Amino acid sequence: MMSDRVNILVVDDKPNNLHLLSEILNSEGYKARKVLDGAHALDAAQLDPPDLILLDIMMPGMDGYEVCQRLKADSRTQHIPIIFLSALDDIGDKIRAFSTGGVDYITKPFRKEEVLARVKTHLQIQSLTKTLQDKNQHLVEEIEHRKTVESALKKALDELKAAQEQMIAREKLAALGTLTAGIAHELRNPLNFVNNYAESSVELTDELLEELEAISESLGGNHLTLMKELLIDLRENAVAIHQHGQRAERIISSMMQHARMENSSLQLSDLNGLLDEAIDLAYHSRRVQSAGFTVVFNKLFDTSIGQIQLLPNELSRALINLMDNALYAIQRKQQEMGQEFTPTLSVTTRNLNEQVEIRIRDNGIGIPANYRNKIFEPFFTTKPTGEGTGLGLSITYEIIVKQHQGSLQLESEPGVYTEFIITLPVNL
Repeated sequence: MMSDRVNILVVDDKPNNLHLLSEILNSEGYKARKVLDGAHALDAAQLDPPDLILLDIMMPGMDGYEVCQRLKADSRTQHIPIIFLSALDDIGDKIRAFSTGGVDYITKPFRKEEVLARVKTHLQIQSLTKTLQDKNQHLVEEIEHRKTVESALKKALDELKAAQEQMIAREKLAALGTLTAGIAHELRNPLNFVNNYAESSVELTDELLEELEAISESLGGNHLTLMKELLIDLRENAVAIHQHGQRAERIISSMMQHARMENSSLQLSDLNGLLDEAIDLAYHSRRVQSAGFTVVFNKLFDTSIGQIQLLPNELSRALINLMDNALYAIQRKQQEMGQEFTPTLSVTTRNLNEQVEIRIRDNGIGIPANYRNKIFEPFFTTKPTGEGTGLGLSITYEIIVKQHQGSLQLESEPGVYTEFIITLPVNL
């Protein structure tokens, strides 16, 4: 600490003492500020905190002990070292001086060498203390900075790992998709032969039955009956082959859709518009199969969503799958309950700022609790054999969770309702 920057506050009710101490301090280049009482000492210390205070104990009004206590109670002055000045040399006075916050004690009459030695010592201590405090503060700030940097690095590393895992998963999916597409393509040709020949066998069997009827009079009754029974069995076998062949063809088509899912690009799309189209397509498709089927639709779309980044073709496919499942569940319940049941499908969207939420809720047959963990697995279906491929919800999950980095949740109560809850990020 440079002496020309050090200012020392000297407090004594005796002008002679003030003058003497000022001369001693000024002779060493210190700046001495003088006050005659405790009240002015407090004001001077608070307005311009000094580097050191020489404080007389015995003063009228407010004595040195009280001045010291008040200075140590104030955050602006509590760090200033205080050296007491007194003609009292009793050990009790010295103990009280130190207990109130003083760092040293000089007895009167003053000796220049002693005053300067003690002043220099405590200024050095104060300087070292300040340097240590600054270094500690710098160290704390450095630690906090390192913690921030480490946290940022950890976050970046976690994001990098997640990106790597996602890339690996996509490569695996792409490879699996290529393999699946190849297998499906190879299976499609022989399957077409199976379907065509099965259908042809049904037609030929029908023609043969007609021919048998035409020549029935010339054949024996028992022979004719046996031949008809065999032909009918043969026809039923051909029908079953054709039906299962068609189901296998639907599965292959779904598998090839799986394989083609990685080829699209993101586009700004109207989410509410996609939902409207999916509802119409699924509903009209269901009505083609069941002409008298009707549903009450409750649509509550949040218009603030606007356009967001999507894979529109893929997401439309996923939404149609969910709508079709909902309509199937509603139709099943209507068949069980009849006219007293009101088929209802509710579709809502909400803007969650960084995400959007879609809820698709039907009042159909519901899904049993023991099926819910399996519902998104490939080839798992709750529909009767022949009515579903078991790939619809699997494809839907891949599109929403893997391709759109969203979430797909299921809530259901058997016999009451099923609700699919979708969240999608606004920016992919």
